[in-house]
Amino acid sequence: MSRRNFLSGAAVAGAAIAGMAGLSACSPAASSSKSDAKADTKAAATGEATMGFDGTGAMPWLGEKPEIADADVEETVDADVVVVGLGAAGVPATRAAAEAGAKVVALESSPKLNSVASDMAIFGGETQAKWGRGDGFLDKKMVVNMHMEECSHHVNQSIISTYYDKSGEALDWFVAGSKDLYIAPESYAEIPEASQKNYMFPYMYPVPETYDYTKEDLPCYPTSVGFSSLATVMQDNLQCAIDAGADVRYETKGIELIQDADGTVTGVFAQKTGSEKYIKINAKAVIIATGDYLGNEDMMKFYAPQCVENGVQILSLDMDSAGNYTNIGEGHKMGAWAGAHIEQWHAPVIHHMGGGAGPDGRGVIGNNGYLWLNLRGKRFMNEDIPGQQLENQVELQPERKAYQFFDASWPEQLKYFPAAHGVACIYREEELPEYTASGLRINVRTQKDIDDAVADGRCLKADTIDELLSKIEGIDVDEAKKSIERYNELCKAGEDTDFFKSSQRLFALENGPFYAAECGCALTLGNLGGFDSDDECHVYDNDRKIIKGLYACGAPQGGRFAVQYPISLKGLSCGMCMVYGKIAGENAAAGK
Repeated sequence: MSRRNFLSGAAVAGAAIAGMAGLSACSPAASSSKSDAKADTKAAATGEATMGFDGTGAMPWLGEKPEIADADVEETVDADVVVVGLGAAGVPATRAAAEAGAKVVALESSPKLNSVASDMAIFGGETQAKWGRGDGFLDKKMVVNMHMEECSHHVNQSIISTYYDKSGEALDWFVAGSKDLYIAPESYAEIPEASQKNYMFPYMYPVPETYDYTKEDLPCYPTSVGFSSLATVMQDNLQCAIDAGADVRYETKGIELIQDADGTVTGVFAQKTGSEKYIKINAKAVIIATGDYLGNEDMMKFYAPQCVENGVQILSLDMDSAGNYTNIGEGHKMGAWAGAHIEQWHAPVIHHMGGGAGPDGRGVIGNNGYLWLNLRGKRFMNEDIPGQQLENQVELQPERKAYQFFDASWPEQLKYFPAAHGVACIYREEELPEYTASGLRINVRTQKDIDDAVADGRCLKADTIDELLSKIEGIDVDEAKKSIERYNELCKAGEDTDFFKSSQRLFALENGPFYAAECGCALTLGNLGGFDSDDECHVYDNDRKIIKGLYACGAPQGGRFAVQYPISLKGLSCGMCMVYGKIAGENAAAGK
């Protein structure tokens, strides 16, 4: 993976996400060229590139620990708690610690807080009870076991279990911090004009009549909420912290943890943008909430070599005032220099949204389980799987590419697809109102959406199958026709004996016009892996002993995700950031 390909995610972000309220979707990106792939393979073979763990315990991405002398310090500050990073975890951590009576200093390397998501998976609580999803709505055993299975049991079950127990109460606290937040009665309810810029809504309420998560092999549980502007609600929560006395310092980043002779963390060195000097902040506790390391090429090579090898580009909006990525693992480095143990299994977030995604991140017809064929003209999977698993399968295909086929009957068919992230499962004749939150648009399609995709070249259209296949460069037409004929036979028989797709989603290609959307690799939205941690947000060293005075929440908190990002709970990472940010703030303030 060349540096050009790695960094192109920034350019893609500017073009594809301009105006979006949050990153609830990802769009396909071109694979690296064959010449690039050969060059990268050669580099890896000759030792010019570091790809993954080598068994020695060395971390080539870490670099040398800074040496900061007293003469380098231009300001000394005393505090109870320092929060490093003001994102989805750092903001609630700052508020919780300040409201607990601690003297808090919060650092952020950007000129503003970072908000790059819009959804949260939540269990119970008074807010969820408004939609009949209060305490006990979903079975805890079912939810926790599903998460553990999706992460191959490489995560901390106590972290998942505690999240289930405390997320409802935490959401109630979080939304109470935003007095002007309007709470919608249903997913697609009409929003009063005065509230259209700041509202929260339940996903899939009411649940579509044709979706029963208890009968799905890979369910998406109806428990998530979304925000039209999560950044607004976060800013309101940060203002609560400021009102409680928090000292918020933008364009100031954490550089190095301060420790005493016993290894207890007693503060942090920070540095303001443009300064050669440092700020020494003495504190009883430090919370690392600096986000992931998606913008660090060396860390991605080490912890997610498959993403590098497959030429998967990145999409990140975590930027400083100069346009540089801020999610570059600086918090991970601070912890590692202090002896923190970083977990082995990390989870790339590469959720495929379907072929031909537009500027809003929506695939032409979602990541729906229609017929998918590779360039050999072969069907290669049960297409009725979520976006993360779809991405895994696409990466195995020739040129890491496939095509998604559907026909003119799609408006009647959408309702039979799962009410899940990235899936088009609602047909509307009219466009949604202009103010509709980006997350709500993901599941809706109109005829205009499809027509626009065709006009933009994101989707191919033809009156016959032969004509459609002739427009697909590089596909084996004869094999594709055989695959389509075979698929149509299975659909009419009502049973997929080849790949065992659910019979309710077997739709023959027989009613023109016909459509095909190209599906390459999606973009990596994050790479989640952090310090060995627990459900109290403590950080552990290499001997699995707690590092006193150090806490982690958000992406630097390990034990949450492994191998791949789970799909059963929409907005789980952001929800965990909020919940464990609150827990970290409370515990750090109490010295717990």
